[in-house]
Amino acid sequence: MSAPSFAVQTPAAKAVLGKSVVFKGQIESREDLIIEGEVEGTIEMMEHRLTIAPTGEVKAAVFARELEVLGSIEGKVEAVDKVYIRKGARFIGDVHSAGIIIEDGGFITGNIDLSRQPEPASMPARSDAALNGSDIQAIHARPAM
Repeated sequence: MSAPSFAVQTPAAKAVLGKSVVFKGQIESREDLIIEGEVEGTIEMMEHRLTIAPTGEVKAAVFARELEVLGSIEGKVEAVDKVYIRKGARFIGDVHSAGIIIEDGGFITGNIDLSRQPEPASMPARSDAALNGSDIQAIHARPAM
């Protein structure tokens, strides 16, 4: 008699830094990450999604596939796919991404570059798609009509 065969299904791996965690330094993640506490430094996860929970406070350079902000972030962000700034979220800094979604009630100030490829170092940092933080202090998405 043979042993029964069965498949074990595991959910997509996700790491969580809890509400009471304060982290200073460099994070390199090979799985999706949710930040509920405070992080200061650098976060590298080019093939994964970073979520900053409503209680999360991040001051960092972020390199991720996607970024979803429900809390607050201050720093430079490079996202391969998209950046989502949800209602009540606060973003101060520069975004370089293929796309950005800002919900009504989301706050952003800084530069936004929506080009798909990083600009060469010899070129100026601002492109036609960039918004200068001195020109725009808050952006509120308008609901579709």
